[in-house]
Amino acid sequence: MQHHSTSYTEQHDKFSQAMRFRFACKKFDENKKIPSNVFHSLLESARLSPSSFGLEPTRMLIVQTKNMRKSIKETCWNQDQITQASEVIVFTSLKVDMLPQTNYILEKFARRVKSNEEIKHYAEERYGKRKLEKLGYISDIEKLGLWSAHQAYIMATTVMNHAAFLGIDSCMIEGFDKAQIESLLKIDTFKEQVSLVLCLGYRAMQQSKRLRMPLDEIVKFI
Repeated sequence: MQHHSTSYTEQHDKFSQAMRFRFACKKFDENKKIPSNVFHSLLESARLSPSSFGLEPTRMLIVQTKNMRKSIKETCWNQDQITQASEVIVFTSLKVDMLPQTNYILEKFARRVKSNEEIKHYAEERYGKRKLEKLGYISDIEKLGLWSAHQAYIMATTVMNHAAFLGIDSCMIEGFDKAQIESLLKIDTFKEQVSLVLCLGYRAMQQSKRLRMPLDEIVKFI
C-alpha cells in the first residue's frame, strides 16, 4: 500500500512538472529534431485521444517539405514557428460526413453496435436528434463543422501534453487565414476544414512567465 502511494506521488509530480514545462513556444531551435520514433509515439497518442461519440472526425496533415512550410507560414500571418519547428501538424475536421445518415457515421456506429436497428437508432435518435438536431447542427453545415473542430482541440491537447512529458515544446496556432490555408492545401471545404496548426520541437528561448488564476477562483464545488 505504501509502495502504491509513493508511486502515485511520483507519477503525479512528473505530470505536474510536465504541465509547468509546457508553454506556447514562439521560437524553436531549427537544428534540433524530434526523433522519428518519438514523433510517431506522439501521433499514436493523437490516435488514442477521445472524441465525441467516438466518431474520430479529426485528420492530421504532417507538413514536411520546406516549400510547403513557407507557404503555410504565409497563411499563418508569417509566424516563424512554422518554419523553425521540428514538426508541423495541420489538423483538419470532417464536416458533411458528420451528418447522421452518412456512410461514415453508420460505419463508425457499426463498430459499437451490431444490428441494423441498433445502428439506425444510434445514428438517427441518440446522435442525430438528441445531439445534432437540438443544437441546430443538421441545418447548418458550418455550425456542424465548428462542433467537429472542437474534437481537433482534444487531439492536439493530448499531443501537447504527451510532448511536454517528453521534454518537447509546442505551440498551437489558431492565427491563420482560413480561406488561404484551405486553398493552399486543396481542402474540399464542403467535406472538411482546417481547424488548427500545431508546431512541435525544442525551445530556443527562455520560458515565459506562467500566468494562471488561483485554483479557488476557477473551481466551485456544488
